Amino acid sequence: MKAMVLAAGFGERMKPLTWNRAKPVLPLLNRPSILHLLEHLARCDVTEVGINLHYQPDTIRQLTPGIQALGLRVSFQEEREILGTGGGLKNFEPILRNGTLVMVNSDFVTDCPIPLVLDHHRRRGAVATLVLTPYREGTEYGAVEMDPSGRIVRIAGRPGPESGHRRFHFTGIHLIEPSVFNEIPARVKSEINREIYPKLIERGELVSGYLHEGFWRELGTPQRYLDGSLDLLEQGDLPCLQKLRQREGVYTATPVQMLGGRVEPALLAGEKVVMETGSRASQSVLGNRVRLGGGSQLLKVVAWDDVEVGPDALLEECIVAEKARIPTGVRLSRKILMDRAGYQGETKGLEILDGLLVASF
Repeated sequence: MKAMVLAAGFGERMKPLTWNRAKPVLPLLNRPSILHLLEHLARCDVTEVGINLHYQPDTIRQLTPGIQALGLRVSFQEEREILGTGGGLKNFEPILRNGTLVMVNSDFVTDCPIPLVLDHHRRRGAVATLVLTPYREGTEYGAVEMDPSGRIVRIAGRPGPESGHRRFHFTGIHLIEPSVFNEIPARVKSEINREIYPKLIERGELVSGYLHEGFWRELGTPQRYLDGSLDLLEQGDLPCLQKLRQREGVYTATPVQMLGGRVEPALLAGEKVVMETGSRASQSVLGNRVRLGGGSQLLKVVAWDDVEVGPDALLEECIVAEKARIPTGVRLSRKILMDRAGYQGETKGLEILDGLLVASF
C-alpha cells in the first residue's frame, strides 16, 4: 500500500517552537515526530510514502535515511505555494493512483489498525473512508456527522444544514480510491474535507466512516504536544521505548545507576543525561545531554537536547527547547522556554528571563 503524508503547513499553532523547523520534525520521545507516524504506517503494510513540503522543507528531507531505515520508499513534492489537502494530494497522482491509498496528517500519533480500516473500506465499497474518534464537547475539533449505516453525511459543515445524526471527530486518516483524483483540480489550492468530500456526498457517492476508539493524540498545539508526549510515554509499548526499558515506566539510554537524582515513572532519558544529587524528574522526557542541577525538579516536562536546569529550579508542565539554560531557583509552570542567543524567529509576545525567551500556553 502507498501513503501520502501532509507536511507542508507552517506549524503556526506550535510557534515559537517551529521557527526553525517544520512541525513534523519536532522531537517526540527524542526522535522526530513524523518518524513515529511513518513507523506505524510501515507496520501497517505501507511500503511507499509521498510527503509534501513547503515550510522549512530541508528539515524534513534530511530525515530520508531514517525513513528508508523503516523500510519505506519516500518521495517529496515541494509546493511553491501551499496547495491544501486536495491540491497537495493531486500533485502525487502519478505515483499514488494505482490503488487504494492512505492519506494522513503529520501531527498525530495513533495505534489505529489501518489494515482493518482497509478491509472495512473495501467491504463497504466506499470511494473514501475517514477514521473517526468519539465526539467530545468543548473541543475545537470540527464535527463529522455519520448516519447509523456508517455513511458520512456531513463534514466540515458541508453539505447543507446539520443532519441530526451522531457526531464524531476526524483523526486525519483517510483511505481513498483513485477515482477521487478525478474530482480534484490540478495546480490550485483545494481542501478535500471542505470541497471534495461534500461534493461526493451530495452526488450520492459513499464516503464512509470507521470508528477508532483506541489511542490517538493530535499534537498540533503546545498543550497537545506536551500531553500527547506524556500519554505516549505512559503507554510504554513502542519498540523504541522497550529497547530502553530499565523498570516499569522508566526508559533511559543513560545507565540508570548513573542517574544521580530521583527518577519517577513515567520517564524517558536520552544519552549522557546528568542528574545531580537531590534532583527529581517525574512524568517527563529528557533529551540527550540534559543536566539537572542539585535540588531541581521537573514534573510533566519535555526537555530537548542539551538543556541545563539550574539548582533548585522547579518546572511544571513546560516545554524546554534545545540548549536552554534554566536559572537557579526559578519556578515556572505552563511555559515554553528557549535559548535567547540561538533564537532568530519572531519575538513578539515573548518574555525575556535572563538568557531565556519565554512563552505561555
